Amino acid sequence: MPAKKYDVCVIGSGASGGSLAGELAQRGASVCLIEGGPPRPPEKINSHGWPYERKPLGVPPVRADIVKEPIEVIGDPISIMRARVFGGRTTHWNAVALRFSADDFREGSLHGIEEDWPITYDELAPYYDKAERLMVVCGSKENLDVLPDGQFIRPLKLRCSEHILRRASAKFGMRLIPVRKALASEPGHGRANCHFCGHCMMGCGVSAIFNTARHAIPQGVASGKLDIRQGWMAHELLTDDEARIRSARIVRTYGTEEDEVQADVFALCCGNVESPRLLLNSKSARFPNGLANNSDNVGRYLHGHIIAQTVGHLKDLVGVKPFNQDGAIDHAYIPRFDPYRKVDFVGGYGFQINIRSYMYPQHAKQLEGYGADWKKKVRELQPAHSILAGYGKVIAQRENRVTLHPTKKDANGLPVPVVHFRWHANDLAQFHDMRRVALDIYEQAGVAFQFHPNEEPVGFASHEVGMARMGKNPKTSVLNKWNQAWEVKNLFVTDGGSFTTFPEKNPTLTITALALRTADSILEMKQRREL
Repeated sequence: MPAKKYDVCVIGSGASGGSLAGELAQRGASVCLIEGGPPRPPEKINSHGWPYERKPLGVPPVRADIVKEPIEVIGDPISIMRARVFGGRTTHWNAVALRFSADDFREGSLHGIEEDWPITYDELAPYYDKAERLMVVCGSKENLDVLPDGQFIRPLKLRCSEHILRRASAKFGMRLIPVRKALASEPGHGRANCHFCGHCMMGCGVSAIFNTARHAIPQGVASGKLDIRQGWMAHELLTDDEARIRSARIVRTYGTEEDEVQADVFALCCGNVESPRLLLNSKSARFPNGLANNSDNVGRYLHGHIIAQTVGHLKDLVGVKPFNQDGAIDHAYIPRFDPYRKVDFVGGYGFQINIRSYMYPQHAKQLEGYGADWKKKVRELQPAHSILAGYGKVIAQRENRVTLHPTKKDANGLPVPVVHFRWHANDLAQFHDMRRVALDIYEQAGVAFQFHPNEEPVGFASHEVGMARMGKNPKTSVLNKWNQAWEVKNLFVTDGGSFTTFPEKNPTLTITALALRTADSILEMKQRREL
């Protein structure tokens, strides 16, 4: 019996792949979704125990096992997030969902050190609308050019610390607003609503946060058009004589059983290390440097976010009787603002506020002393806890890249990825300014105790982008404006790797919007018999 041939093979089940596969299947395309990791049932997550109870989490970890699947980093220390679960990073994320602004798509024209995207905000805006409705985004209408409004449900209410920081930051021309988050803040949206436990990043036990494994993929399966190959890793994309992909060679995760999946179209949604690794590992006589890589752009232009955190314990709340501060992680946000003094960088940053749970005494290790007096200090400061986390733009540099180790293999038999990364001077200037501005806000607000958790820059907060980027010129990019590879017409990449540049805003809403736009492109091209 001949193997089934699908309309589309989607590799990866996170925000990009899960949304794309669900959308295509519901619109009648036959789809095979490949995912290397196990399921992570939300209802089994033990997220409500106290830290001292040391309960097992109850579900598989999101990250790939670093022992079985190592990664090497050369250059400045950064953290690379590789999810290995069904649903990808949407099973474990803070769910901040921010639209890019019109200017974010033309940073080359504005600043002259990068390139413009091949698409505009207006072209993507209808898909932002669609993505927000799919993800169920809460937020407030603010009429800010730097952060366009969207399709929002009821916003989160600010808490005491956020009201204090709102007044303080306003003195510098900033505007603190409720966060925009893919979170059901109210009942009635086809999922349980948030009960404000503050454990978003561990995984939402009631699926109030958008999770493709619950809110996109099941709808595709229900259509009867979506088949799932879970527990299989894509090792190689095999091409025909016309430079088209004919099949994906897949292997059982940490196993040896092999199979092939045939399709007319292939969409890579593996995340911004795994997608370029798969392309670089797919070599042939036609593509000796890796699939779609005759221009030597696959794996290049790695960037993400540079982060500077400042923790402040607000004087007005020190020693108060404990009160209910339940809420979401990243409960409020300060959008990018006009500098109130001269700066030596282009681009900008925003502050994500209160990015950690109130359950943990984040300051305990920073306080001197011991015994009863020390414990008293910890308790008195706890209600006053707040965090200003600056997320800044990073410059897309061609030299920052991922390559494949020439000899080392992981437990799947795949080459170990090697990341090469150095911060740009513009990135470091933003890092230092984020710290200075956070201290200004806290000085205005009044703090009893403050500290910087990281003295050196860190990145990328799971926000890696850029290694199979879109562009106007095939000599400097991998994809055209439709997320379609210049060199391989039936190949699309819709994860963060497709970003041309990256502002200070979280990537997931834009990734999902691009995936939904790509679904339209694939279906229209197939209808015109171009695929």
